[in-house]
Amino acid sequence: MVGKYLRQVINRIGIPKIALFCVFLFLAYAVYFAQPYLITELFQAHLSTNCQILLVLAMAVSLMMMPLINSCNNSFIQAVRKFSKQILWESVVNKPFSYFSDKPVGKVQSYIKDVSFACRELEQSGLGVVVQMSVMLIMYTIMLSIQNIFVGFLYLFFFVSYMLISVWMARKNRDNVAASLKSASKVNEYIIDYYSNIETILATNSKDFEEQNMDKILNDEQKTFIKVQKITNEASLFQQFLIVILACIITALGQFLIGTKENQALSLILILLYSIVNLSGFGTQYLAIEEFLNRIRSGLSELEYGENATKNLSAFKFDQNAKTIAFKQISYSYKNKQDVFQNLDLEFKKGKMTALVGPNGTGKSTMLKLLTGFYQPQSGQIILPFAKQPDLMYLPQSTQLFNRSIMANICYPNNKVAVKEVFKLIEEVNLNTLIHTEKDLTVKTPGDFKNKISGGEKQKILFLRAIISKPQILLLDEFTSNLDENTIAIVYRMIKKYLPNVTIISVVHRFAELKYYDEVVNLKKD
Repeated sequence: MVGKYLRQVINRIGIPKIALFCVFLFLAYAVYFAQPYLITELFQAHLSTNCQILLVLAMAVSLMMMPLINSCNNSFIQAVRKFSKQILWESVVNKPFSYFSDKPVGKVQSYIKDVSFACRELEQSGLGVVVQMSVMLIMYTIMLSIQNIFVGFLYLFFFVSYMLISVWMARKNRDNVAASLKSASKVNEYIIDYYSNIETILATNSKDFEEQNMDKILNDEQKTFIKVQKITNEASLFQQFLIVILACIITALGQFLIGTKENQALSLILILLYSIVNLSGFGTQYLAIEEFLNRIRSGLSELEYGENATKNLSAFKFDQNAKTIAFKQISYSYKNKQDVFQNLDLEFKKGKMTALVGPNGTGKSTMLKLLTGFYQPQSGQIILPFAKQPDLMYLPQSTQLFNRSIMANICYPNNKVAVKEVFKLIEEVNLNTLIHTEKDLTVKTPGDFKNKISGGEKQKILFLRAIISKPQILLLDEFTSNLDENTIAIVYRMIKKYLPNVTIISVVHRFAELKYYDEVVNLKKD
């Protein structure tokens, strides 16, 4: 799963771009790790002035390599940021309706952010570390082998062994890292849950109770991260001790095998010094790489990345000669096995307004969601009187607006309508008490109105979206619940005027509204 996701990110960035960047890193690190050779050559006797100047310039260029690498890496990181989020978002938006019902928004938001962050850090530390260590080991093995082939291969063997030990120790911390990520996600979920239920919390004077809950969640998060960091620190300390021992062994053998010539001894000491400086952080760096991979693995699992997300339309049959939307032997039950419909047969006339009424719990809203495809029946078939999937709009009872301009909300998703025409509709539905100017319509977002937008005004905006879109099927779930009687009359008049041939199915609780409908379907409890 992780491999598939990272390959997608790599393909989006472009393999040629990544290859070119890796070549740049390889050359830049080669110049940087040439410093022991350049310093040794500078101390050679009888160097000409020109050679000394060239060596000093080369040394200056070498010292500039690390800042240059970091500077060039920035644009690469931003590409990783974009595509790591884009791929996850594409996966999320293709999930079925049940995914959005079951997954708290805080969890989805948290894991997308965490996976993207881990990808950026993996690129910065992972790719850089791999190239850096490879260049260092290759160059210094060659440089030492020129002096003594046994010392060169001894250097390679010891430091590769050190790296393998670091990898083995890092993998022991996988489960702890996964637990820490889950605890961090719980904090984000709690904050969103608190905001969502703030009225209940304040009304029941439960702030102290909630603070205790938050304190417990934060304590759990603290414990999991302490455990991760403790193991990381212990491993890092052991690895540092190990690398010092290995360096001392190589130094002693090198002095014995190479000799004590001044330049050779200086070269050996500098190579080991640079190796210790760069490898001493390898254990921690690899632990970080392993942690980032675990973060990505855990995040992808929680987001259900890669799982089949295709919309199942097997319950639908299209028949352009049919005159009704027909439910044929439809059976549906919730996850708790509670039956909603059993072998239901029901019809709604095409091009007519049908009111759906009945006591609470009879499945009125569920029926609309079956028509949208949000829910899938366990058995039966829904026949739609169209040649192919019709344009369908669903306006739920809970009115939510996008944090975009009012114009964008009304014309969603991308209906091209003149501002003047929209203004006429706004005036017709008496929404001009809120939307006064063109700026109010085209620039201001719902958030700019602060608390001035009422539930009824939100319903009017959504209603105008339906008028603009002119769907073939319009499903309404108590869409007049926040409107007064005068506005309700206006709304139904506008439906007759602008949507005369649309098939409309509306859940209605006010029996006074039934006079506006052509048909009434009453769902009764068995």
